[in-house]
Amino acid sequence: MARTLRTSVALALTATLGALGAGCTTQEPDVVADEFADGQGQGELAYSEPAYPTEAAWGIEVGQVVPNFAFVGYANSKDPALAGLQLVELADFYNPDGYAYEACVKAGGAACAADYPDAVYPEYSPWKGQPKPRALSVGVSAVWCGPCNQEAKSILPGEYTKYKALGGQFLIALVDGPEPGVAANFTDITNWKNKYTVEYGLMTDPTGQLSQLFPPSLPSNGIVRTSDMTIVHVIAGAPEASYWSKFEAVLASAN
Repeated sequence: MARTLRTSVALALTATLGALGAGCTTQEPDVVADEFADGQGQGELAYSEPAYPTEAAWGIEVGQVVPNFAFVGYANSKDPALAGLQLVELADFYNPDGYAYEACVKAGGAACAADYPDAVYPEYSPWKGQPKPRALSVGVSAVWCGPCNQEAKSILPGEYTKYKALGGQFLIALVDGPEPGVAANFTDITNWKNKYTVEYGLMTDPTGQLSQLFPPSLPSNGIVRTSDMTIVHVIAGAPEASYWSKFEAVLASAN
């Protein structure tokens, strides 16, 4: 069954992706919408299965299914195969076969997809063919925010290296640029990924989609269980030991 995304997305797909050119390596989805005004607007993005959990379960509180937000940014700015900007939606991480992670790592993408088709990223994803994560850490950050810079410099790189090998994935959205209240743009996330080691998803979020999940504090972070895309835990501030303990518990629960 095809699934359709309807959400406010900061896109300039025709202008921005076209201008940045051949750097995009992923297949662009069909966009069924009027022209985006000034790079923003409402669009319908048609994708293949697995179907995301029904909208009736969506919400922004712990225990609810995180809405299928979509972003444009860098899936992994350190991977030459992913040069340029990509379109990412939270449904890309939906992994009802999370228990099969080790089998997928051992077997490889094609072999795993034959037995567990929902456990690997599909063709339209920047990570196509790779095993999907069992837990997703999402966060909001800003260029002007000192603790956000410290998080990006000293916390996230090491934790990502550790948890990526265990089936974890990170997604950070820059909501502001150098000035508070002024939305981050593609230049801001480009400068950010050049300044720090960003091997996880780094996205723009000018409409504040992810910010709805968190208190009005930067940075803020949360844990999503990808087997059902439920919000498990939310904190204000940079993640500390107790946060990673909960992240590990989600990883273990999908074994």
